Amino acid sequence: MARARRFLPALIIALQLLSLCAVAGEAAADFIGHGAPVRDIAISADGKLALTAGFDDQAILWDVESRQIRQRLLGHEAAVNAVAFVPPDERLAVTASDDGTLRLWDLTTGEERAVWRGHKLKVVSVAVSPDGRLAASGSWDRTVRLWDLQSGVELVRHEGHEGSVNAVAFLPGDAGLVSAGYDGALWRWPLPGGSGEARLAKIGFPISDLAISPDGALLLTGSSDGLLRLWDWRKREERAELHGHDGAVLTVAFAPDGGFASGGTDGQLLLWDGAASGQPRLRVEIDHYRAVWSLAFSPDGRLIYAAGTDPVARAWYVESGGSLIGSTTPFQPIPRATLAAAESDDPVQRGSYQFRKCAVCHSLVDDGVPRAGPSLEGLFGRRIGSYPGYLYSPTLRDSTLIWNEDSIGKLFALGPDVFLPGTKMPLQKLPDAKARADLIAFLKANTVPH
Repeated sequence: MARARRFLPALIIALQLLSLCAVAGEAAADFIGHGAPVRDIAISADGKLALTAGFDDQAILWDVESRQIRQRLLGHEAAVNAVAFVPPDERLAVTASDDGTLRLWDLTTGEERAVWRGHKLKVVSVAVSPDGRLAASGSWDRTVRLWDLQSGVELVRHEGHEGSVNAVAFLPGDAGLVSAGYDGALWRWPLPGGSGEARLAKIGFPISDLAISPDGALLLTGSSDGLLRLWDWRKREERAELHGHDGAVLTVAFAPDGGFASGGTDGQLLLWDGAASGQPRLRVEIDHYRAVWSLAFSPDGRLIYAAGTDPVARAWYVESGGSLIGSTTPFQPIPRATLAAAESDDPVQRGSYQFRKCAVCHSLVDDGVPRAGPSLEGLFGRRIGSYPGYLYSPTLRDSTLIWNEDSIGKLFALGPDVFLPGTKMPLQKLPDAKARADLIAFLKANTVPH
């Protein structure tokens, strides 16, 4: 074994394996099955099923009571950002992804029914109309699109946002739908065949999320200035501004009784009875989340489900703020090298620091945990796009290139978009030749099969 493996790389591998063992021991406790952070969570109308969207390119269908996996929904070629059940029987679901597509799934079999293409950039939000006929999507391409769920045809394309569209939701009846975006704007859009689009409001900060009250009268938004805002969408009036978070508000959700919840970059889940007091009723410190990205109430309002920056989704009692299972699964960090490694005299240790971003998507050994990228075990000498069991983009799957010092060097010198046009790999470059050499040294020392 190379001398370098006595140092930090070996520690990283050991921590990864220990982390996996800890997760396995909690398998019946929380929603544990993703190999990367959970981006979204949805609960079925009867409260028996949950859907989660992951940065590991998959969505998962769960049995809520047992917290066991029913189906893995595999097919997207990049991170899955949003999920939605299709009413009324919820045997279908729609997912939205960084790959620019929406996909329709049969939840009974886990099979992909359809792929809807049209967005030019990543799709980050999806909603389904209460009658199950329409789906709405919001994208970084600044458009809101309406789709026919039966045919998959794009019916309407709404344009007006001056930044990415971060959230979409259907209004009651035939009132249309609303969207919120990075430009700080709220828009109301008509349904197919209708008219009367209007910008409802615009604030000076990006809006991350929105929710509609159970009676359909109010909109709730969360934004980067740390505020929640309640809106009367019919009058285009702001009803209240609510302070509570120490950081950006990333997600909001209404409870069945009209109360609501919010989560943000401060790692806190706030539960509000309403706007009257101006203060949250309960503040749940979820420091192991670091950031709360998604929230969903149970249909009876007793529980709230939260997802954040690790691979686990968890449930909390709304009344007390206590964990559903008594003691939640500890935060599952991705072991990474510290800044001290970057200053080492050993190129492999310096390379471990360069690898810290790669560790979000790739494991050094085949540990069986699904991630956004394939395992790097046996990397050198392997044909690009050939690791078994991973769903590659056609660009990589059909490539004849071999991973070696030269090809890895070019990948990070030129960037994936130039070296492998059409790949789903995120844009990441290492312009510094020494940094590239250190990363290659680290990979050579740590991706050899055991």
